[in-house]
Amino acid sequence: MKKNQLKKKLKGRKLTKNEKILLTILGTIVVLMSVYRFVIEPQKTKLSDLTDKKIEYEEQIAQINEVLRNEENIDKEWTSLHREKDLILSKYFPNLNQPEIIYLLNELLVSEDIHILDMSFSTPSEELIGDLSVRTMDITIPYRGSYKGLTDIIKGIESSPKKILISNLIVDRDMNGELVGNIGLKLYSLEGIADIDEELAYIDTGIIEGKTNPFVAFEGYKKEEIEEDLEKEEVDSTGSVYTPNTGEEIVDNYQSELLEDFEDGGLYFIPSHKNIEGRVSKSSNSKSKKHSLRLEYNILAVEEENRAYIDLTDRNIFIKYPPENIGLWVYSHSYSPVTLGLRFKGQAGEKIDVELSKGINWIGWDYIEANPPQDLSLYPLQLDRIYLELSFNRDDFGVILFDKLEAKYPKDTNKTKEKFTFYIVEKGDTLNKISLKNYGTINKKNLIIKYNDIKTDKDLIEGKILVIPK
Repeated sequence: MKKNQLKKKLKGRKLTKNEKILLTILGTIVVLMSVYRFVIEPQKTKLSDLTDKKIEYEEQIAQINEVLRNEENIDKEWTSLHREKDLILSKYFPNLNQPEIIYLLNELLVSEDIHILDMSFSTPSEELIGDLSVRTMDITIPYRGSYKGLTDIIKGIESSPKKILISNLIVDRDMNGELVGNIGLKLYSLEGIADIDEELAYIDTGIIEGKTNPFVAFEGYKKEEIEEDLEKEEVDSTGSVYTPNTGEEIVDNYQSELLEDFEDGGLYFIPSHKNIEGRVSKSSNSKSKKHSLRLEYNILAVEEENRAYIDLTDRNIFIKYPPENIGLWVYSHSYSPVTLGLRFKGQAGEKIDVELSKGINWIGWDYIEANPPQDLSLYPLQLDRIYLELSFNRDDFGVILFDKLEAKYPKDTNKTKEKFTFYIVEKGDTLNKISLKNYGTINKKNLIIKYNDIKTDKDLIEGKILVIPK
C-alpha cells in the first residue's frame, strides 16, 4: 500500500532544475561519446591510413622521377644491349643443322691450291662453358695442297659470318712435298639458350665464282630471251628511266640511295616453318652491275604465317628518316599468287611489314615500290628481310630474281652535297685512331678537327660525339 502511494507520488512529481541540468549534461555526454566513437574515431583511422598512403605514393613518385631522370641513359643502355644481343645471335648457329653447315663450308673452303678430301661430322654433344651447357659439334677435314692453299682456307674460316673455332690443325708433308693433314673445327649452337626459333634454318648459300651450282637452269632455258629483255629500257611508275643492264637512272624529282645491290652473295634463306623450302644464290641475269639475287622457293601454306624470307640482318641497312618510297627490281618467270614485301625492325624490336606487291602479275624485269611509314618517331628503322607470303591452304613454287634495292628521297631534303655520320669517342681514342677507324688512313684527322671545333687529342673527351664527313 505504501509502495503504491510512493509510486503515485513520484509519478506526479516534477523534476527539479538541478535534475534537468544533470539529465541534459548526461544526454550531451552520451551524444558526444557516440559521435566520437562512430564518426570521429573512424575518420581519424581513415585519415591515418590516407597519410600512410600519401607517404607511400610520394616515395613511389620520387622513385619514378628518378627513373625518368635516367630515362635517356636507360634507353641508350637498352639499345646498346639489344644491338649487342643481335650481334651475338648473328654470330652463332641457332642449331647444329648439317645442311646449313655444309652450305656455309662450301663457300668458305675455297682455294685452287688445296684439295679437300672429305668432311667428317661428329654427333652433337654438350660442353660446359661456365655455368652454361652448350651444344657443340666437331668437324674433321682432311686436306692436300700447298702452304698458300692452307692459309687461304684458314682466312676463309676466319671470314665466316658464323663463329667457327679451329680446334686442331695437323700439318705434314708427303713424299712429293705437298702439305697433307687435318683441320679440326668446332661449332657452337645457341639452341636451348637464346630465344631462337629452332625451325628456322639460317643458310648462307651465295655461290662462289668457279663452283658448280647444283641448282642450274632447266634444260632448254633460253638465255637469249633474257638478254633481249635487258636491251630494252625500263620505265618505272614514277617516270624514272633505267638504261639497259646498268640501272642508271634519269630522275628529275628524286635522289636515290642504293641500299643493296646483291653483288656479294652471303645472304640467308629463312622459312617461317618446316613445310617451306628454298635457297638463295647469285644470278648473272642482273639489272645493275654483274649479279642479282636468285630466290628459289617452295611454299606449302599450312600454318598461320607462311613466308619465305631473305635475311638482310647482316647487311646492317639502317634508314634514318622516312624516304618517299623504297623499291627494287624484280624478275619473274611466271605469274604467281605470292605477296612480296619488306620487313623493317625498330629499335625496340618491333616489326613493321610493308607490302610491295600483292601477287606477281608480270614476266621479266619490273620495278616495284611502296611507301614506308612516314612517322619520323619510328626511325631509325633497320631493313630486316624481304619476304614472299602465301595465303593459308595454298601452295606455290618458283624462282624470282631481285636487284638494286633502293630508297628515294625528294631532292630538296638534302640542302648540301655533303654527307655525314657520327662517332662516339671511346677511352684511349686519338685523332689518328679515329681517322683510321672511319677512313682507313690517319691522313683525314684534319677533316675531323675542322668539323668538330677541336684542336688536339686533349679535346677528345670520352663520350663526345664527333661529326664525321663521308
